[in-house]
Amino acid sequence: MKSSSESFSNPITVVIADDHPVVREGLLEVFKSQTDIKVVAEATNGEETLEMCKQHLPDVLLLDLRMPKKDGVQVMAELAARVISGPRVIVMTTYESEDDIHRAAKTGAKGYLLKDTAPQEIRESVRKVAAGESVLSSNFAAKL
Repeated sequence: MKSSSESFSNPITVVIADDHPVVREGLLEVFKSQTDIKVVAEATNGEETLEMCKQHLPDVLLLDLRMPKKDGVQVMAELAARVISGPRVIVMTTYESEDDIHRAAKTGAKGYLLKDTAPQEIRESVRKVAAGESVLSSNFAAKL
């Protein structure tokens, strides 16, 4: 297994799923200059997220918990039910409740980040989750 500091021979592919355009655009900017991470698609709701994951087979899905049509937990449950392995999921949200974290973890999330997480921490979290590790936002961990 590669450590998060090792480079990948192919870029880590990412789908960004959030119903707020400003969040998607901000995340695109976070990854824009990275050679080892490539955003392959964006989604604005749960149904579109499932379709983008099916089309692009990303390594990592950055997923908002609360979206129209299907919420993040429903998306994770449907991805987990597919025969082919789905992406590793990092939940990105403004919600800090333990219940949300437990629901996300129970459904298969490998990471949980708050939307006020620093860009460098978001990039490093994607690398770690792609390498098989789990991550929890330092902002949230401090509050626990």
